[in-house]
Amino acid sequence: MNREVSKIAKLGSLVINEDELAKINEFTLNSVTEKDVFLYKIVVADNELEYDRDFEPLTLSALEDLQKHLVGKTMIFDHNPSAENQVARIYETFLEKSEKLTSGGEPSAKLIAKCYMIRTAKNADLIAEISGGIKKEVSVGFRATSFRCSICGKDGDYTYRCSHRKGKSYGGRICYNQICGASDAYEVSFVAVPCQPNAGTTKSFETADETEEVLNARIKLNENFIFNTKTEV
Repeated sequence: MNREVSKIAKLGSLVINEDELAKINEFTLNSVTEKDVFLYKIVVADNELEYDRDFEPLTLSALEDLQKHLVGKTMIFDHNPSAENQVARIYETFLEKSEKLTSGGEPSAKLIAKCYMIRTAKNADLIAEISGGIKKEVSVGFRATSFRCSICGKDGDYTYRCSHRKGKSYGGRICYNQICGASDAYEVSFVAVPCQPNAGTTKSFETADETEEVLNARIKLNENFIFNTKTEV
């Protein structure tokens, strides 16, 4: 059963070089130069079980799906899909893997997206706020297609799943509802601090068709991030 998901990602800066400009110019009508653009990176997600406060971590397979679907997607404000609301575009994504294994037995990985903005008088304040660490929470929206219980391995979602419940302990093991696939990525948004800062999570569930028990969920996780203004991905 498909389900819409959005998670708060981490945002940082990028250094401009000729390689980055060449990749950006694949998306532009006219070639841009270093003076024309402002770049930043988003650490979209990882596949660590323990660090997902909603107990719905992504698997490596889901990260690989998002890696493909996020390229070329736009960046907006507050998930408001308006053309006037577009502020940036994702021009490249990649997985940063390590030799370390997650507690789920997969290679530990982070999905990173690179974004560019065209410098204008209109967005000068926004660029200053990003550089100064004011605008740093971004929410990534995507459609999840498959889920797996970390205890018994059965597929499932809110509409159908085994008897195990995420966040509960079974024989000393915490149950996670792992997101195993994504069929699309919609956009990335700058967002404000979620309304439940203590829990770090805001949710809204809406029944689309009660007879077929289709549920749409939008999940937002708030994480703190400190800029590293000199780091290249």
